[in-house]
Amino acid sequence: MSNPKVYKKEGETIESGKVIQNIVVRPVQRNKADIMDWRNRHQHAEGINGVRVDLYDLYDDVLLDGFLNRMMKNRILGVTKNRLRYVDKKGVEIKVENNIIDLLQFKLLREAIQLQKAWGISVIELMNDNGKLKFFDVPKKHILPKDGIIVNNQYDNDGISYRNPPYNKTVIEIGKHDDLGYLLIACPYVIYKRGDIADWANYAQIFGMPFREARYDGFNEMVRLQLEQALEKAASAAWAVLPKDAEFKLHEAKSGANSNELYNTLRQAMNEEIMVAILGATETTISSKSSGYAQSEIHKNTVDEQTYNDMAEELCILNDKLLPVMIYLGLLPANGKFEYCEPMDIAEAVKKINLAQKVKAIGLPLNDDNIYEMSGLKKPVDYSQQKKKIEQQKQRLSSLEIEGANEGENLQLFEVIKKWFRLK
Repeated sequence: MSNPKVYKKEGETIESGKVIQNIVVRPVQRNKADIMDWRNRHQHAEGINGVRVDLYDLYDDVLLDGFLNRMMKNRILGVTKNRLRYVDKKGVEIKVENNIIDLLQFKLLREAIQLQKAWGISVIELMNDNGKLKFFDVPKKHILPKDGIIVNNQYDNDGISYRNPPYNKTVIEIGKHDDLGYLLIACPYVIYKRGDIADWANYAQIFGMPFREARYDGFNEMVRLQLEQALEKAASAAWAVLPKDAEFKLHEAKSGANSNELYNTLRQAMNEEIMVAILGATETTISSKSSGYAQSEIHKNTVDEQTYNDMAEELCILNDKLLPVMIYLGLLPANGKFEYCEPMDIAEAVKKINLAQKVKAIGLPLNDDNIYEMSGLKKPVDYSQQKKKIEQQKQRLSSLEIEGANEGENLQLFEVIKKWFRLK
């Protein structure tokens, strides 16, 4: 069986991956879910022969929440914004054909790797697209992580054993078989928030618009029908048609515990819980009225620690799982590894360059490569030629200065001789 790849046939792109061509993807079932639905799906996924399909449908649905979606992107971006490079054992960067690390597919692959923390599991098939990377992120509902199987249809029990040859040469698995991801924790908060916002909208509709009341003689049925028809056509605000002798009162909740602010307070509380579940702390994207600088710094440090941990895990996955497959597919040369490029601190770089200028001013030699490294600037490809021209220009200038100095000395000597003859 040949390696997975992408090729053209009669003008049509054909993907010959061993996994991708067998998957039958079904649409997400988006049903209104409450807390009991979440609990039942959770238990179903954790059963002896657990099935995650319904739980993962719920995950897809709660991801429509804007705040949750943004927090997930923030956590992923905390890792993927850091540039990578491919280096040898000495730490020297290896030039890779097609510059795979800077391609969109590699960036999307890094995001897919980070999404494992949200879903609990990721299985990815890698392919060689004429020397360029291409990958297929297996739909989560088709993965049976406990048995290491990818099923063709989401409710099947048998399929591809991706941990066994030949699939294990081009398919990587990320995550533990019993992990359901941090979306499991976020689900109930989104569900509560949806109910809260729905109730809040209902509250606004009832008490935010004028209530219309119409009275009629209790024995005149024709007038009652006419009033109802008129009020239905007039506008969308709430209304009531009552007999004249009936009493009707509409009470608005005015206590602090039941007022309009309650809905907003609950919404904010749910957003904070979502943030803690994903980022590990609050007050990095939203702020508290009572918080101070010190408290905000503590929260920021917590988030930074989680980001550093995510970055360390990414390097382990890239070097231990991804790299052997990419070498096998001929996408990267052997005997190398991924590492992060050091982030540029502009203020620190300016300090170092100023110090280098002072060192050079007192006549001490400097390594040009260190200057480029400190400044973050790229060394020109034709560096040697440019350096040679600069040295030649310096030599010419030096020669002109020497010639000028000699001419000056000659003129000075001539003036002395002239003055001596005058005295004679």
